[in-house]
Amino acid sequence: MRKSRIVLYIILLAVFSFGAYAAFMYVYTEWKFLPVELLQEPSKAAPHAEWKAPDTLLYLHQVNTPRRAQRKENAYAGYEIDLQTDEQGNLWVAHDPEEMAQQIKLADIFSALKNPGQKAYWLDLKTQLTPAQLDQILLTAQAFHIPQENLLLETVPGDTAKMINKKKLNLLLQLPESFDKDFNDPQARKEINQNALQEWEEYRPAAVSASFGKYTYLRAYFPEMPKAIYYSSTKRPSLKKPFMINHMKEDPSVKIFLIDEYTW
Repeated sequence: MRKSRIVLYIILLAVFSFGAYAAFMYVYTEWKFLPVELLQEPSKAAPHAEWKAPDTLLYLHQVNTPRRAQRKENAYAGYEIDLQTDEQGNLWVAHDPEEMAQQIKLADIFSALKNPGQKAYWLDLKTQLTPAQLDQILLTAQAFHIPQENLLLETVPGDTAKMINKKKLNLLLQLPESFDKDFNDPQARKEINQNALQEWEEYRPAAVSASFGKYTYLRAYFPEMPKAIYYSSTKRPSLKKPFMINHMKEDPSVKIFLIDEYTW
């Protein structure tokens, strides 16, 4: 009898602990999504190109090795891949310049998959590209039967962004780092929003890429602008992730939500 009571107490303690953890994560996630205090009226302007990529909300962060690509193939329909160029003009899959020593090519990632043509790819361009390097990316994708509309190329405003537009590819234009730094100053907020609109008018991206910390500001001031949001600070399993994903599903302007997790 005593043994069964101990087992019951352990079960009740586990249920209570999980319930408390779930409640904490729910409240914490709700707090993360609280709206910002508006310093000016939201803008209905959303200068952007047509969204031609697949309607795949969830992408996996830094799929920069064939092993990670293989292990997560059945879990995610969208991958984020980092690309760097070295001094010789070679294109490598790498988040940091030091990782280029591994000499992983984009073709190595694609060839690790059973069905590379069925996935969408967020290609984070860490350096400016030449026309030949951009053509190399497109030819590599073509060799693996990946449609161009399944490629989304992220970069900052500049020549590479203009080149992506000229080829009518999906451009993810990076949001300025200072977008959420208005210091509660209405004039600063006005200038930030005006500068963002000018960039979007010039480049007409398929979506704006931004960290989750800037998402609440984007949602508040430009609710209709297509968004590609990355949240890569939590690799371990956490209830925070499904709660956040559900929030993102409720916002039709969020085209991509990029998250991280372990590769076991």
